[in-house]
Amino acid sequence: MNFYQQAASILDRLAQQKGTIKGLTLGDNKIKDKKKMYAVVCETLKCMVILILLVCTKDKEALNNIIDTSKILTIEKKLPKTMALLLIHDLLFTKRGIQSSDGPLKQAVMRHKARLKAELVKYKIKMGAKTNDDLVSQKVKDAVLIPRYVRVNEHKTTVDKAIQAFIKEGYTLEEPRDDLSSLSKLTVRRDIHLNDLLVLPPNSDLHDHPMYISGELILQDKASCFPAHVCNPAKGSHIIDACAAPGNKTSHLSALVRNTGKIFAFDLDMRRLDLLKRLTNKAGCKNITPLHGSFLEVDPNDPKYAQVEYLLLDPSCSGSGIISRLDHLVDDGMYRARTMNHTFKRKQGLNHIHSILEQEANGTERLDSLAEFQIAVIQHAMKFPKAKKVVYSTCSIHPQENEHVVKTILASNEDFVLGSRSEAIPTWSRRGLVEECNGDKDMAESVIRTNPSEDYTNGFFVACFLRKEATTETTTEATTEATPEATTEQKRKIEGDAEAPSSKKSKKKNKKKKKAKTNVEPSL
Repeated sequence: MNFYQQAASILDRLAQQKGTIKGLTLGDNKIKDKKKMYAVVCETLKCMVILILLVCTKDKEALNNIIDTSKILTIEKKLPKTMALLLIHDLLFTKRGIQSSDGPLKQAVMRHKARLKAELVKYKIKMGAKTNDDLVSQKVKDAVLIPRYVRVNEHKTTVDKAIQAFIKEGYTLEEPRDDLSSLSKLTVRRDIHLNDLLVLPPNSDLHDHPMYISGELILQDKASCFPAHVCNPAKGSHIIDACAAPGNKTSHLSALVRNTGKIFAFDLDMRRLDLLKRLTNKAGCKNITPLHGSFLEVDPNDPKYAQVEYLLLDPSCSGSGIISRLDHLVDDGMYRARTMNHTFKRKQGLNHIHSILEQEANGTERLDSLAEFQIAVIQHAMKFPKAKKVVYSTCSIHPQENEHVVKTILASNEDFVLGSRSEAIPTWSRRGLVEECNGDKDMAESVIRTNPSEDYTNGFFVACFLRKEATTETTTEATTEATPEATTEQKRKIEGDAEAPSSKKSKKKNKKKKKAKTNVEPSL
C-alpha cells in the first residue's frame, strides 16, 4: 500500500501545483519504481473526470441523473479521496486490478466492487461509449500519437554519432519524411525541418538511456525547439532568456552559439531555477548566467546587459497546446469541485464535460490576463538598447495569446517590425491565422503555428520581431549588391542553406548584422 500512498501524495501535490508529473515521479530519487509510478499517475489522470463523477460527486441533480453515485466516500469514512481515486482506477480500468496487499484501504474499496462496476456500465451506456477508452478525451488520445523527439546536444556529441549509437542498439535508420502517423518500433529518423532533432516512435522510453543520462540527448518536443532556431543568435553574442526554467531552450541557445558569448537566464521561481542549473550543467553549458528574479524588473540600461542583442521570450501561457504530457489535466480543473456544479445534459454527454473543463482552464478573463502579461514582457524586451531580435513563443493555441499579442505589439511599438517568413523556419507550412490578423496575409505568413492534431507535435506559436534599424541596413545591403551572385545567395538564404554573400564588403557587414538562419537541411 506504500506505493499507492506515494501516488496519492503525488496527485495531491499536482492538484496544489507543487510540481509536474515527470518531476514528481521520474525526477524523485525516493521512488523505487519510477516508471511504474509515472504510469499509474498518468493513467489515473486520464480517467480523472470519470472517477470524480463515480466517486466524489454527491449532487445527483448537478449530473442530471447521469449516474447514482456509489457514496463510497460517505460510507468509508477512513478512505481518503485521492487514495480512493487511485484504487478505484486500478479496479475498474486495468486488467491487473489493485496491486497491493489485502489491507484496510483495499478492503474498503473491494466492499463496493459490484456497485462501482455497475455504475461504470451505466455511465458508459449513457455516454454512448462501447469501451473504457471511449471515455477518455480526444486531447489525451492525441498525446499518444506524438513521436518521441530527441534533440542532440551538440555540446557533447553529433547527430551522426547519436544515430550510429542507436543503430548499434538495434534501431533502423529510416528516411526522413512528413508522414509520422506510423513509426515502427526501434526506428529513428532525422527531422526534416531541424538539423539537430531526431524522431523516434511514440512511447519510446529513454529516461534510462546512457546518452540521456550523460546529457548527450535532450528529450524535447519539436515545437519547443523552434524558438531557439528562430532566434539563431550569432556566436559570441549576448542573449537573454527571459522566462528560462526549466532550461531546455536555454541549453539549446547555448548549443547554437557553441558555448560562446553570454546567456542571461531569468526565472522568478527559485526551485525551477535550480532545475535549470542542474539541466544546463548536465548539458555541458558554460556560457549561462542563471538569475533569480523577474525579467520585468530588470533595468534595460544596466551596463551588464549593454551588449544584449537577442532576447528569447517564452512567458507564462495557458498551455492549451500541450498534449504530450498530462499536466494539462491538472490545470484543466480535474480537482476543482466547482466544475461539478455545472449541469451536464445527457445528449451532450462526455464532450460537454470536457468542454466545461476546457472553459475552466481557458476562460476569457484568464486569457486576457495572460495576454496582458505577455505583452508587458515583449514591450520590456524591446527597451534593451542593443536588442535587434526578439523572439516570442507560447505553447498555446488561442489567438488571444498569439496573433492578437503580435498585433498589439506592432501597433504600440514603432521601433520593431515583424520578421518575414524567411526568419521563421520558412519550410514549416503551417503559419498564422489570417482571420486573426485582420486579414493581413503577410502578418500571418510571418509567424509559426503548430496544430497538435495534424502536425504530430504540441500546439505552439512563434513570432520574431526585428529592430527597424537592423532591417533597414539589411535591405540596403541587399539593394546595393544586387549582382547575380547576390541574388542566388538570397535564394539560398531563404532555403536556410547559406550564411553570407561572397564579397569581402558584405562579409564584414554580415558579421555586424547577421541575418537569421533557419537551420534547415533538405537532406534531414
